[in-house]
Amino acid sequence: MPLWIVIGVAAAIFVLVIVLAATFNVFSAESAEETEAAWEPLPHDFTPEDLDRLSFRPALRGYRMEDVDEAMRVLRTRIHELEAARGQQ
Repeated sequence: MPLWIVIGVAAAIFVLVIVLAATFNVFSAESAEETEAAWEPLPHDFTPEDLDRLSFRPALRGYRMEDVDEAMRVLRTRIHELEAARGQQ
């Protein structure tokens, strides 16, 4: 078997192992339970200080989408409430 095929297969296996390890937080200093417990969603009646403290858990390609989606849902709801209150004045 040619050497370049062996090297190519070994490189592909290496990349696959790295991707799988990153997916399952093998490189994280925190355990999965600590990571799950560490994120605090934005409260419904948030303050500017809550927004300053808001952070998202990292994921393989950025941040965990469920964290971002939940924060956006709370922000969207609050913006609609404020716009409705302003429209009633």
